[in-house]
Amino acid sequence: MKSIQFFLVGTLFFVALGVVGYFTIITEGGPLKKELHTMSIFFPNSEGLKTGSKVTVQGVPYGYVSRVRLVQLDLNGEPVQDESRIVNTKVEVVVVLQQPLRLYENYRIKIRNESLLSGRVIAIDPGDSSTTHLKEQEIKKRKIEGGTSDDPLVSLSELIAENRADIRKTISNIAEISSKINSGEGTIGKLINNDEIHMNVNTTLTDAQIVLRELREGLEDTREQAPVTSFIRAALTAF
Repeated sequence: MKSIQFFLVGTLFFVALGVVGYFTIITEGGPLKKELHTMSIFFPNSEGLKTGSKVTVQGVPYGYVSRVRLVQLDLNGEPVQDESRIVNTKVEVVVVLQQPLRLYENYRIKIRNESLLSGRVIAIDPGDSSTTHLKEQEIKKRKIEGGTSDDPLVSLSELIAENRADIRKTISNIAEISSKINSGEGTIGKLINNDEIHMNVNTTLTDAQIVLRELREGLEDTREQAPVTSFIRAALTAF
């Protein structure tokens, strides 16, 4: 009897662990999340986007990605299956939003990194009333287009790849300079490694401090004697 109880408890534990893992790791939305409002957005490529990725509006979390798929379009931008009519291929991303979104003609939708090391998100700027408001029927009829923002890590890797030879040369030069300094070559190397030069520099600095102190004392003496000199000059001028 106890073995059956242990088996049931273990089964329930692993089932619960699997459900929690699915909702927290595989997808942020999950299949049981109520779809309040959906919208299809077409991108030139997915740029690392996946099911469950976050959707933000003006930086505020507003939904998630429920589906990502390739679609083949004809000359009019309509999905087709006939290969002879295919002129373009895009990525259709279906997003689930908390509530219907009011879009304007000057809307902007981008796939970008939420932070440097985080995953990709869809960032939506719905636009403003300076342009025409798109009604829900128009949004369904027309293709809502989105773009991609540069990934800073990808841009950095491309920059390194383009300047690989210069970077290697710079690193080689730095290594050569460090080696010369460590071996005592050059002015900096001698200053760092030669104790006699250290002593000479310290002596020179000490002498300079003495000269400055004497100069300061001489200026203070001159300042103190200034009133007496002025009085004698005024007295002689009076006669």
